[in-house]
Amino acid sequence: MADEEKTEQATPKKRKEAREEGRVAKSIELNTAFLLLTSVIFFYFSISNIYQKLSNTFAHFINLSSYFEINPSTFPLLVKDVTYTMFSILGPFLVIILFVSLLINIAQIGFMVTPKAMELKLDKLNPINGLKNMFSARSFGEVIKSTLKASVMWYILYIFIKHNIPSWFNLTDVSVSVIAMQILKNIFSITIYIMIFIVLIAIMDYLFQRYNFEKSIRMSIKEIKDEFKQMEGDPLIKSRIKRMQMELSRRRMMEDVKKADVIITNPTHYAIAIKYDESKMDAPKVIAKGMNKIAEKIKEIAKEAGIVIVENPPVARLLYKKSKIGETIPEDMYHAIAEILAYVYKLKNYRKNI
Repeated sequence: MADEEKTEQATPKKRKEAREEGRVAKSIELNTAFLLLTSVIFFYFSISNIYQKLSNTFAHFINLSSYFEINPSTFPLLVKDVTYTMFSILGPFLVIILFVSLLINIAQIGFMVTPKAMELKLDKLNPINGLKNMFSARSFGEVIKSTLKASVMWYILYIFIKHNIPSWFNLTDVSVSVIAMQILKNIFSITIYIMIFIVLIAIMDYLFQRYNFEKSIRMSIKEIKDEFKQMEGDPLIKSRIKRMQMELSRRRMMEDVKKADVIITNPTHYAIAIKYDESKMDAPKVIAKGMNKIAEKIKEIAKEAGIVIVENPPVARLLYKKSKIGETIPEDMYHAIAEILAYVYKLKNYRKNI
């Protein structure tokens, strides 16, 4: 049946549930690519500093060996010196790697804490399920992808070596420092080529993971209908819908105030907007009404629109209690409203003639 086919995009509720379970569009390849790229950039700009630190450390230990005896009491000092040196070299690198790792994860999936995903599930400990996952189509696809990646990277390395072999033979008569510099340049060049390939693979993998994720959370028409029915029964949703409806109704009412012929007030507690069009209406109609703050808002809009405001507490109280918005005034109030409208029309004519 068409209703059972998962052809529709997931609703926000479905996406939220998937996220709570830890199911998101995430590419491990993208993480790896950016971490490798960060490593290459870091060592490219830090290689001279690292070389200097290692040279100084090596020279220090060479000098130290002439008078420093290694024994159980001096060994901790030696370990401390080595640890400090390695941390001064690798510390900034590890901090940057941690920062980039967090950044790329947040860029992919945002900040996410998923208690459900961390819950212990016994089926994950089932060896049969583990074997099924090992030999699943997804695992097979990952193996093929890794094999292809390795093959392409070896091919890039082969082409690079083949292209550079002639230049390497020219290094036989040069100093060790020149050879070392050439080796570093070659390592950096091949790394750049491989990194370009890895980044391209990572971008394609990310797009593929997004496609797979969107496909996995698709819903059938029946599921969307069931979800909507469930949400309709939710008291919070009902309350929210009711508030939205009331707000929309209030906005429409305030807009209608500008069309009124007169505003009848208490003067502080009530305000009722009356409209009468002799050619279209059998009797005057209430187009807006309100108490306290709403009444103040009605009067404010009326003043801005130049609508006459009439203070008549008894009529205002009765009209507020007995009338409904959008309906004509009660019959027993025709005479009172007619007198007020007659006064308003006279006032308008007087203003025109001034």
